[in-house]
Amino acid sequence: MVTAAAFIVALLASMLLTPVVRGAARDAGLLDEPEARKVHEVPIPRLGGVAIVAAIYLGIAAALVAARATDLPLALESGHLPAILVGSALIAGVGTFDDLQGMRALVKLVAQVVIALTAFGLGLSIDRLAGPWGSVDLGIWSLPLTVAWMVAVINAVNLIDGLDGLASGVALTAIGAFIVIGLLFGGADPILPVLAAGAGGILGFLRYNLYPASIIMGDTGSMLLGFLLAAVGISLTQPGVSVPPWIPVIAVGLPLGDMAWAVVRRLVAGAPVFEPDRRHIHHLLLAGGLSHRMAMLVLSGLSALLGVIAVGLAAVG
Repeated sequence: MVTAAAFIVALLASMLLTPVVRGAARDAGLLDEPEARKVHEVPIPRLGGVAIVAAIYLGIAAALVAARATDLPLALESGHLPAILVGSALIAGVGTFDDLQGMRALVKLVAQVVIALTAFGLGLSIDRLAGPWGSVDLGIWSLPLTVAWMVAVINAVNLIDGLDGLASGVALTAIGAFIVIGLLFGGADPILPVLAAGAGGILGFLRYNLYPASIIMGDTGSMLLGFLLAAVGISLTQPGVSVPPWIPVIAVGLPLGDMAWAVVRRLVAGAPVFEPDRRHIHHLLLAGGLSHRMAMLVLSGLSALLGVIAVGLAAVG
């Protein structure tokens, strides 16, 4: 009931709020303009992430209310929930500022590191890693590994947000894999309601974000979803669930692989690492002749396949 409440409330809120945000952004002239590295041909409102953020928080609030009404042990103090709530709010704030005013890439990176450090301070940390070798305590390596993971996933999802519906589809498939893993292993509360709220928020938004999109999520949405995936990935590898560390890596493997390729090719070419280009995987598929919609479906399908592999590997240990 708690997880279902989170999903349904987030879904309905996202479906209702997205057109409101779209209209407000259009009226305020907050549009993503076409340019050489972007694939859309007309200006599109860019604050869709605000609707996703609001929907997710409303979904989590509904879960907390439902838990209290049914006397289930889901409290604000449970597990990593406080760190996820605070970190999500902070990263959404940075993304919204970037969508409204623009931020230099280095400044945005510093902000992401500070938010990762804040989440770490609130208890969201990779303290030990479990696997066939047993459990390894990371000690002093916990901090740098936690921050690196969070920043990597945030930027990976942000970079793959280049086609209508793509970041939504990729995040949704990874969330689906995490939900199944949480159900298989148990002990994932309150992470399951958070994931359910995320899925509902994305699905409600996706209705307006599929090609041809009438609104895009912007950095508000893409960085929030990246943080959410990174945070849940950490939670699933720690005591309570303790899946091997490669499981969340595989689940978000598509955006991570695309980002790694971007960094490598820019370093080899002697170009600045933060310099945008049109050589991401979705650009290559478009250049190869796939339509916008087909490229999105192919990549979302690939992400779903990686999610299935992650679930399978988690199930067999």
